[in-house]
Amino acid sequence: MYTRRHFLNALSASAGAVSLGLSSMAHAQGVIRQSRILLGFPAGGSNDAVARLLASKMQGHYAETLIVDNKPGAGGRIGVDAVRRSAPDGSTVLQTPGSILTLYPHIYRSLGYDALRDLTPVSTVCTLDFALVAGPGTSATTIAQFVDWCKSNPGKAIYGSPATGASPHLVGLMFGQAAQLNLLHVGYKGAAPAVQDLIGGQIPAYVGMLADVAPHLQGGRLRVLATSGSKRAAATPDVPTFKEAGFKDVSMQEWYGMLLPANAPAQVVSSLNDSIQKALRDPDVLDRFKSLNVDAAPSTPEAFTERIRLERARWEPVVKASGFKMEE
Repeated sequence: MYTRRHFLNALSASAGAVSLGLSSMAHAQGVIRQSRILLGFPAGGSNDAVARLLASKMQGHYAETLIVDNKPGAGGRIGVDAVRRSAPDGSTVLQTPGSILTLYPHIYRSLGYDALRDLTPVSTVCTLDFALVAGPGTSATTIAQFVDWCKSNPGKAIYGSPATGASPHLVGLMFGQAAQLNLLHVGYKGAAPAVQDLIGGQIPAYVGMLADVAPHLQGGRLRVLATSGSKRAAATPDVPTFKEAGFKDVSMQEWYGMLLPANAPAQVVSSLNDSIQKALRDPDVLDRFKSLNVDAAPSTPEAFTERIRLERARWEPVVKASGFKMEE
């Protein structure tokens, strides 16, 4: 006899089969059930803002659930190490500044990872300029005034950056050498705490991504003195580049990129790349990027791999000329 219980059981089995069919279809199309974008820096900086924006657009396309996971420490190396040790199934994605992959090999004696051996490049995400920014700890409003102030106050000639050994640190070091200043560097665990100390006057200057200080530029409490791109930043058209200010060798740009662990399946790489490309065409993302002072920079996995290779080679003579080396 076909009872109500039989009917409910059949209905439940049918719903389960539909659910399983949809889930199988989703995985066949490359959608992962759950994934995380892992960052080697704390929340609050531009890398974090970009990752959270993209995660909101990529969820449902690349993964059913996509979260941002901050694992700060060791100048971003903890994040890289966590991803390279993860399963290459697409459940863990690294978003990182380029310097962690291309600069660090030249400044750490024992880095512990190789970007092209231990990771699978998927796509660059955006490019952004570095900036030399003065806070209330100095009265300088131009780069020339800052140089004079540092020479008159050698004990206070200090600048902070998001991480010791990262490219903002080297940009500040290069500027100091070009300006014949003995600048003392203070490395932080991410941009947010450094910018807070800059605002509070604990450090007089900061070198980091222009995007990190953009929300604090109103009112003149923070002043951008120079930017590191080949042309003036759209957000600060009245501020000269380092090159325009007479420091021709201080010229470079940072990028953020997404990578998977080594040996990630081609289907997963393709799915993640497609999702990144789609997100970077979204008008909401592009509008938000403008406010963050970053430029969308999607790429193929092959072009991203070559960019890492070329920039790693380009950093070597810069580091040698600087004489900088990490102790650990």
